[in-house]
Amino acid sequence: MSKLICIDAGHGRDDSGASGNGILEKNITLKVAKEIGQMLEKQGISVIYTRTADKDVSLKQRCKTANNGNADLFVSIHINSSENKEARGTETLCYSSNRLAELIQKYLLRNLKLKDRGVKERKDLAVLNGTKMIAVLCELAFLSNKEEAEFIKTDEFIKLSAEAVVKGICEYLNIEFKTENKIEEKREIAVEKTINVVVNGEKDFTQGYFVDGKNLFTADFIRQLGFDVGYDEDTKQVIINPKELKLNVDGKETSVEAVNINGFNFCPVRSLASAVGFDVMGGEKGKVYIKAK
Repeated sequence: MSKLICIDAGHGRDDSGASGNGILEKNITLKVAKEIGQMLEKQGISVIYTRTADKDVSLKQRCKTANNGNADLFVSIHINSSENKEARGTETLCYSSNRLAELIQKYLLRNLKLKDRGVKERKDLAVLNGTKMIAVLCELAFLSNKEEAEFIKTDEFIKLSAEAVVKGICEYLNIEFKTENKIEEKREIAVEKTINVVVNGEKDFTQGYFVDGKNLFTADFIRQLGFDVGYDEDTKQVIINPKELKLNVDGKETSVEAVNINGFNFCPVRSLASAVGFDVMGGEKGKVYIKAK
């Protein structure tokens, strides 16, 4: 017998939900909910909706639709927002921890590549405490975060979000997920940020990016440390070399490798000594001996 899933698109009509960065939550939740329903039906799973258009539906009515329809599972779709514009990521809410929430969160993270905010218990939410079946509420991403908002506006976000929810449901029901067109699974969002660094014992900062859980520096930061940065088109490699320090020794120009740090040029002792006509010999306990040639 086919399972029945109730899909709830959060908010609607006068209740637009969260808004910001050119997005109304109610519009995105409806798009994702419909996409989920279509994908579930392709898996042979029956679907009922709490709304399929931009209309008001009370929280009580949403629960009634699921309960009276004898749905096996209830999934509510939402988009997050925060006064903290840096807040970001994906989370799945439930009345009490359950395997469906864990599975949907797993696939949302895999598809969307956003920060893992985890599975959280929320016994205060009406659609979670008013439904008789296993129920989850997905907060897919933050529309208040500029970078995530740009992602939310795309068709890719709608499809990846829906696919993740459907994969979670299928695994929960022990149904093999069938796909016609493979959706691009790799997605990385680069969030520009200020990165704190320590250079020669001094605290400093530089602009960089946060991508897939890692801080990435730009080539400008490497240049700030006194290196030349280039790119080899043939090998597709970034080439980092020390800069050359121009010297004039006895009227003759020469050069040695050097690194500029805090406005000072530093170069290897051996290279500098050799350039001015001295030999360098290593000594004990880190001492260096220089003698005329």
